Formats: sequence, structure tokens, C-alpha cells
Amino acid sequence: METWVTKTLGGLQPADDEAKAAFDKHAIGSTFPVDIPVRASRSGAWHRRYWVLMHMLGSNLDSVEVEPGMVLPIRNKDDAHIAMKYATGLFDSYALPGGIVRLVKSTAFDRMTPDEWAAYWVKVLDAVHQVFLPGIELRSVEDEIARLAA
Repeated sequence: METWVTKTLGGLQPADDEAKAAFDKHAIGSTFPVDIPVRASRSGAWHRRYWVLMHMLGSNLDSVEVEPGMVLPIRNKDDAHIAMKYATGLFDSYALPGGIVRLVKSTAFDRMTPDEWAAYWVKVLDAVHQVFLPGIELRSVEDEIARLAA
């Protein structure tokens, strides 16, 4: 039986009447199993590799045209990170009376599953090759990232 609970300072509390009925079947101090879903996170190596790449881009570019007419300045790794999100389409678009607003999404460990990260990484490498460093062989970039992230 699946029940919903709420984590409080006092411990886990039933979230609804059905959960309370299930909890009431157990005596105070009894121990029973609870299935708690845990979201898998990506590896630390992937994280380091990504930020090595962002540092490389931030150190070697002044700006990047992430799409026709949209040029973003690149002063550091954080600017490269934001530009990468735009270049890979990692944003939500909202149409407002004054135009379109884009809000970039998060790449944080608790926001992306390993599968989502793997799909994003493929887009990142494509953006490096097509948008950030056109004309540079992608294999040489990957080799440099691996060397620096090791």
C-alpha cells in the first residue's frame, strides 16, 4: 500500500486520512518498512567535466552568438554556463505582450536525472562544435576536457 507522508521537525506525519489509518495500525515505537523514493544524481566526474568546459569557454571567448541576432558576452565560466543553456535550448519561453521571455532551466544535481544529464551533455558537445568553437575539432576539445578534469 502506498501512503503519503509529510516530513516535519517531529518526524514523518500522515499526509491524509488514508495514511493516518495505515499509521494507526502500528503501535508507538514499532518499526516498519517505508518505501522512500530517491532520485538518482549524476556523477561528480560529469559535474567536473562540465565546469572544466565552462571555464575553458569563459577563458577563451569574449562573446557568442547563441542564435541569429542574440549575442551574449562571455566574461567567465558562469556566463558560458548561461550561454550554453540558451544554445542548447535549456529554457522555457513565454509569450508576453512586449515580446518573448526566456527563462533558463537548472542543471543542478537535484533537478536533472542522470538520463536527462546524458541527453544534455550530447547537446552541450554539439553546441561547442557548432556555436561556441566552430572550426575547432570536437575531439581535441574532449581530450582537453578529459585532461583537465582528471
